[in-house]
Amino acid sequence: MNACANCGTPREARHRFCWSCGALLDAQRELKHVTVLLADLCDSTTRVVQTGAEAGQAYLDTAYRLMSEAVETYGGTRMQWRGDELLALFGAPLAQEDHALRACLAASAMLESMQAHTTAQAPMRVRIGIDSGEVIAGPGGTDLSTPYRVDGPPIHLASRLEQLAPPGTAHVSGNTMQLVGDQIETRLLGKREIRGFNAPVDVHEITVGSQGSAAAPLARRRYLVPMVGRAEAIDDLKAIAERVRAGAFCAVGVRGEAGVGKSRLIAELCTHLRATGFAVAPVTARAYASHVPYGLVADLARVLLGLGAGNSGASLVHAEGLLQEPSDLHSAALTDLLDTGDPGDAWRALTPVQRSERIAETFAWLVRERTRCGPVVLAVDDVFLADRGSLRLLEMLARRLPSQPLLLLMSYRQDYVHRWNDAPWFAEHWVRPLPPAQMVTLAHALLGDDASLSDIRAGLLDRADGNPFFLEQMVMTLVDGGNLSGPPGAYRCVPGESTLGVPASIMAVIGARVDRLPPAAKASLEAAAIVGEPLEAGVIASMREIDEAEAESHLRQAMSGGLIAAAPAGGGYAFRHGLVQEAVAATLTRSRRGQLHRAAFDALRQRGGGQPSENPGVLAHHAYNGEQWLAAAECAQRAMSRSIARSDNRDALRVFSLGLEAARRVEPESAQLASELALRLEALGAQMAVGLFDAIVTNLERAETITRALGDTRRQAAVALQLAVVLWTRGSYRQGLEAAANAGAVARAAGSRTLQMAALQTRMMIHHGLGRYAEAGADAAEVEREFVAELTARRLMPGWAVIASVNVKAFLADTLIWKGEPAAAQAALDAAYRELSIEDHAFSRVLVDFVQAELWLAQQRPDEASALLRAALELCRVHELANMHPAILAYLGGAMARSGQALQALALLEPAIAAKVSLSGGRYNEFYFPFNLAIALQAAGRPEEALVAARGACEAAGTLEQRGHEARALLLLSSAEAATGRADDAALHARQAMAAARDCGMLGLVDGRIANGHA
Repeated sequence: MNACANCGTPREARHRFCWSCGALLDAQRELKHVTVLLADLCDSTTRVVQTGAEAGQAYLDTAYRLMSEAVETYGGTRMQWRGDELLALFGAPLAQEDHALRACLAASAMLESMQAHTTAQAPMRVRIGIDSGEVIAGPGGTDLSTPYRVDGPPIHLASRLEQLAPPGTAHVSGNTMQLVGDQIETRLLGKREIRGFNAPVDVHEITVGSQGSAAAPLARRRYLVPMVGRAEAIDDLKAIAERVRAGAFCAVGVRGEAGVGKSRLIAELCTHLRATGFAVAPVTARAYASHVPYGLVADLARVLLGLGAGNSGASLVHAEGLLQEPSDLHSAALTDLLDTGDPGDAWRALTPVQRSERIAETFAWLVRERTRCGPVVLAVDDVFLADRGSLRLLEMLARRLPSQPLLLLMSYRQDYVHRWNDAPWFAEHWVRPLPPAQMVTLAHALLGDDASLSDIRAGLLDRADGNPFFLEQMVMTLVDGGNLSGPPGAYRCVPGESTLGVPASIMAVIGARVDRLPPAAKASLEAAAIVGEPLEAGVIASMREIDEAEAESHLRQAMSGGLIAAAPAGGGYAFRHGLVQEAVAATLTRSRRGQLHRAAFDALRQRGGGQPSENPGVLAHHAYNGEQWLAAAECAQRAMSRSIARSDNRDALRVFSLGLEAARRVEPESAQLASELALRLEALGAQMAVGLFDAIVTNLERAETITRALGDTRRQAAVALQLAVVLWTRGSYRQGLEAAANAGAVARAAGSRTLQMAALQTRMMIHHGLGRYAEAGADAAEVEREFVAELTARRLMPGWAVIASVNVKAFLADTLIWKGEPAAAQAALDAAYRELSIEDHAFSRVLVDFVQAELWLAQQRPDEASALLRAALELCRVHELANMHPAILAYLGGAMARSGQALQALALLEPAIAAKVSLSGGRYNEFYFPFNLAIALQAAGRPEEALVAARGACEAAGTLEQRGHEARALLLLSSAEAATGRADDAALHARQAMAAARDCGMLGLVDGRIANGHA
């Protein structure tokens, strides 16, 4: 049972209101991006004291009414009225896309109305401060006098700005101006030091009386880069415009999701049409004016008449004089429509229906008059926000002006419903998200081509997902945050960490849609934002403790709101855009987010019947963020095992970090140490695969400390065994043999067959490294004979990078090659490939491919070896198998040299040697590069250099006691010396090579049945 977020009283899911405090139960305190307006009535105390209580109250009532009207006109919420100060909020409780613009317009209207009502006897002046930013908002708690409470920095900064502002002015912060842009006129006052704020604040002053009409947003909007990817759409719309020019009424709807480029398309078209003789009347429908009858038509009339927002009746008379024969009725209708004076007694005598008809006639007459001089475009951006009366008059134009050269151009969101689809005069154009190639072009235009931008550009493109506005706003957020420097289009990435949240402008667009949902549907969408895709009604229902049918209804409401869509693959839903999920999640408080993560963890685990999920990484994520530390550590271990099995080692290491953070918070200490140890042992396989040898040592040292603290002998054996593997990779074979023997003894004492098998395989690998091929072969045979059940499991042992059954076959095959038994070696490799056909694993496959290529080279089949090694090298690249990469690269160079591509082989090997690539695979690989370089240099006709490389191969093998490799290196050195005329040295080293080969049991090399790699 959940609790009321307002007072904490237990509640049932079926209840909508708390029985204790009456709060709406689905209401939660949330993080919202808002604009705060704080207005102070200047000198009110003096006025009240001088005039007395009654007159003072009348004065305050008038001021309060004027200030409140300005706020309410633009959809703001009056939060507090304390003495002579008004606190208003825009963007909450319901989010508004244009909350910053609304606040600025309300401030301008407030200043104008106060100025209009001021007299010498009763001066009315206010000073205003405005700031935008994130606040925490929601139910006011147990204080019933504050049903809705807001807290956050914008309130304090708005207060400081109000105190800075002289009477009769409004000061606006840079935060607000970033959202408003050029939509209002201001004067930059510069940076100001603000008490309590660390950095200086940009301060602007609103220019009172200069705010334009609804045409202003379109007219003032500036674009940072040329339009991309819309040439075909522009051409289609131009063709429609030519039909209009010929004398036909046409209407075009431009449909698309927010930010996709509808307004830009209309603006570019209008620029072209204006240049070709069209008169263009652009306006933007405004959400805060959607309740005003004929508000949009009034804005269009002002533009057609050339009037501003605040023009007087005299200006209207002058504008009418430019038209042909305006009747008294037309003048009265325009006066009433534009609110420029008294329309007269005759107008007031008309019924409301008659007035509506006269306004319709007058609007049609005004448009007709404008078309007498040439074709006209009425461009209405965001027509879905228009009032119903204006929409009716726009539809009426098709009937009243069917033969006039008039183009009605309208933009609206993807879910807007209209009645025009079947009309012969209407055409609709969808503006789709830009494809990846065009988004790349746009990103280069916005950012520039500096090399430092490559990573950040890729991240931005991924998050923008085809939406130009989202991309632009994220770039601007990085610029404002100091992460990018330089001029637009030529930015450079500033070193340092850059964390990009959802820009406030995008939050406003998405938040407005979210807040239009019913509270219960909004709560389900919040749950969906936490649990992630695919969005399934059953999971949401379990998280919220509601019926699945109710959750399904909520998801459909969110889909109707344009926030989610049916999943492309079917079954469930997906967010319409990735930033929608981010924006919804960003509104959640830390406590609410933790609650939902816990609910998601329980719901997903319950769906799996309490068993490990198909994706334990998701469970680990939810458990961690829900502060369920032990569960997070356990799920992280399972997720690591799963990722290593899928060769996604980097993901395994990412989850390892999360798991360690969770394990450190587990209580009691014994459980904490056990969790940490399990994670560290599991991580070794991923660390080995990607070549993080220093991290492996650190990991093992900590694991050894934990096993001693726990007294866990079995785990001590596991740690000792991993130490033996590390010693193998570092070429410390004799120490490795001792560690493997100790681990095997402890494993036998503990009765762990898996560890016994692992110890025996480790000994096999070390014997192989020492060139003791007979012992290595015997170890492999013992593993296959004694541990059939363990090998049949075909699984990765904890901490290992390779499948056990594949590993033993690969090493067995390699020993058989040098023992001169190629057929048996091929049989072992074929068995390994069959294992991989059942359960593929990248690291294991690359290991087998390496041995197969080695066999083919020994059989003088370099072309086949080259092809296989190229494929293996690509697997190393894709899966970041840094451990195997050096050996594969070195042998590919040798294979290419033997197949007649010596120069290409050198171009591959020499840069790799210079970059010390061998280090990423451990010292075991140090022999491979000089050995294969010598082969390539011999093939390229550079014998002296080949001699130097062969000596390097001998030195590497001898230093590491790799007796088998030393035999091969000596034989290669003998060949190089013979090619340079050093016959005595060649004979000596040939004898030494044969002696070493006999010691190692390399009979195939001794009798010449296999090739060593040189000509």
